[in-house]
This record gives sequence, structure tokens and C-alpha cells, in this order.
Amino acid sequence: LNGGTWNGQVCVCPSGYEGDHCQNNLFCKNEGFWDGIKCVCPSLYQGPKCEDVVPSIEIEPPPETVSAQMEMTVTVTSMEYTEELEDRNSAQFQSFNKTFTDEMDKVYSGIPEYQGVNITRLSAGSIVVEHEVLLETKYTPEYKDVLVKATQEVTEKIQNVTKEQISRNNTCPSKFLAILCYNTTATKVQNVTVTEYDPEKECQERAGKGYAAYFFVEYKEEKPNCINRCMPDFNSSLNCNFGKCQLDLSGPRCYCLTTDTEWYSGETCEFSTKKSLVYGLVGAAGAIVLLVLVVLLIFMLRSRRDGGAERRDITMSQLYKWHEEDGGPTPGTFRNIGFDIHEDRDDSIHLDSVYSNFQPSLDHIDSETQVRKTWMKCSPPPALRPPSLSYYSEIFRKAKSCLWFVSPGDF
Repeated sequence: LNGGTWNGQVCVCPSGYEGDHCQNNLFCKNEGFWDGIKCVCPSLYQGPKCEDVVPSIEIEPPPETVSAQMEMTVTVTSMEYTEELEDRNSAQFQSFNKTFTDEMDKVYSGIPEYQGVNITRLSAGSIVVEHEVLLETKYTPEYKDVLVKATQEVTEKIQNVTKEQISRNNTCPSKFLAILCYNTTATKVQNVTVTEYDPEKECQERAGKGYAAYFFVEYKEEKPNCINRCMPDFNSSLNCNFGKCQLDLSGPRCYCLTTDTEWYSGETCEFSTKKSLVYGLVGAAGAIVLLVLVVLLIFMLRSRRDGGAERRDITMSQLYKWHEEDGGPTPGTFRNIGFDIHEDRDDSIHLDSVYSNFQPSLDHIDSETQVRKTWMKCSPPPALRPPSLSYYSEIFRKAKSCLWFVSPGDF
């Protein structure tokens, strides 16, 4: 298929086709075929790969005029039937035909769609005339309504005439100024046939079952157009604003465009969003988030610093409480004159000022009293300049546990 050749084992397919028999088209969709240059699409599709449904379908143009035929029967009572009337070429038939046609032209003269009569059969019973009344009008979208109205007028006029023009003794009264008289009860309208031109039906058939529900006929300049809502410049067109209308199996819909500067959205792509605005808002939101993080970080660092200062205050208060219990020096304790701790910004303590003012209080110690308690083991004195306040606090804690002195009654 599709120009493939058999090499004795498999089909060798031309460019754009594959399959056991080269039946699959790689380029063209929806039954389109590749002609070597482009996809040739069926009438319902368009696009480089026949992927889009066409917005309009060509249909047969309407005729310039449309017609209707009314099959009727009247009985002429003012003349007698003869066998010669059966021969349409006889002089008798030609004469009766002219008389009857002239009479009907007078009856229907006020109807613009009237085009004449055509006798189809004559039979006995006075003369039973089977004939057609021919109507014609210019084609318009409302042509059926026009012809229906004309047939009603024809029916009304022939019934009125056959009721009035009644013969007396096989003679028409002169007051009617007519040649023919009729049997008032024998007038019948047998059938009415209107020339059918149905663009809507043709439009539906050409659209096929899958898309028939979305195609319809809309007139423009009295010409029928088979379209769907994706066809622009019609009353029923779907306005996609900044998008493209495309018909699929679920109906027409708008596919919105995206440009270098804007996004379009909405059911009919009526909303526009500038990319610069979105980028600006995203940047502003990012800056706010970053600012919040910085503030939180600063708050955490300050909280930790305030917590460290509080802990140092507690440590210093414990040191002062250790050597100043009960509001004054106690026998057997150290009395620190001018004990002054200076705290620099780097949280270090200058021990020079501490040791320069550090003196033991021995005023109340009896040098003659024997000590019965022994010194507790303690660590050697640390370096004179510890690296931190916490290390210095640990020195005093150990010093307190190592110094025991005699108190009154301790003999």
C-alpha cells in the first residue's frame, strides 16, 4: 500500500509510512495522506498534519427559485365530456385546455407565486378535471413559509369560485361573466409538493456522526453556510479573544495563547496576566521571606546571648553568697576586701584586680588551738588566667571544698 514495494520478505515502505503493508501514515492524521511534500487532508480536516477540524463545510448552493405543485380536482358542469377530450392532441382537448387555463389565471391572478395550471387527466361526469397548480418563488431562507401561504390562498380561492359559479340548466349565469361553472362539492386538494432544498440536512450529513451536533447552517447575505462556532464573523461565532478556537469531539473550545510578555486565561481567553507583574510579585514575596528569616535569626542569637548573661549573673551571685553569708564575715571564712569583678565585652574576667585585693581574714583565729580535722584532698591550684568565666567559677567551687578551719567548740 501507499507506494510500498515487496522485496521478497517484507514490504519496503516509502518515507512517511510503516506497517506490514505500509498502511500506517507517520505524518498525516485523520485519514490524510502524504503526497511527498505535504499532507493532503479530507474535506473535514485541515492543518499541517490534518489535525484540526475545519470551521466550515462547503455545501450545495441553493437554487435561484423553488417551486410547489398542488394536485387538485374540480368538476366542470357547464360542458359535456366527449371521447375526443382523451386525446391531448385533439382540437377539442386543446380548446378546453385553453378555456380552463384562462379561467384559472383569472381565479389566481392575485397570487404572485402562481405560475399556471397543468391538466393531467379529464374524465366523464360532466368533465372531471384533474390538474396541478404550479407555484414558484425566489429562494430565501423563508421560502417554505412563502409557499405554504400561497397554497392556502389557492385553496381558498378555488373553493370560493366553485361555490359561486354554479350552473343553472347546464348554463353559467351571466352575472359571473364566466364560461365555466363547477360542482361545489367536488373540489378537492389532493396533495401539495414543495421542492426540497434542505441545507441543514446536507450540513449534518457532511459533518459526520462525530461532529454533526456542532455544525449548523447560518445565513449570510441570504446564502446558507454550514459552520461551527469556530468560524469567525458570524452571529454565533465563539469569540476566543486572545486564543484559538478549535472543535474537538466534546465541542468547540478556546486554546489560550502565551506570548513573551503575557499569559492569557479564561473560558474565552478574556483574562490577561503580565509576566513582569508575576515575576515582580514572586521576587517581592521571596524578599519578604528572606527578611523574616533574618529577623528570626537575629532574635535567636539575642535570646542565646541574654540567656548566657543571666547564667553569668546567677554564678556571680552564688560566689558573693559563698563569702558573705549572714551579712558579714564568719570565723573560718575568707573576707575579700575590694573584691571587684570587671566584665569586658568578650565576657572575660581580669584576675589581676581579683588577686590584688584578695586577703584572708585571720583576726578571729586562735593560733594556739589545735586543729583536729584534716585537709581534704584537692586539685593543685589552676593557672592564674583561666580562659573563661565558667572555668574561674569552677576554681572557687573547688577551693571552697578544700578549705576547712577551726570553729568554736571544735576541740
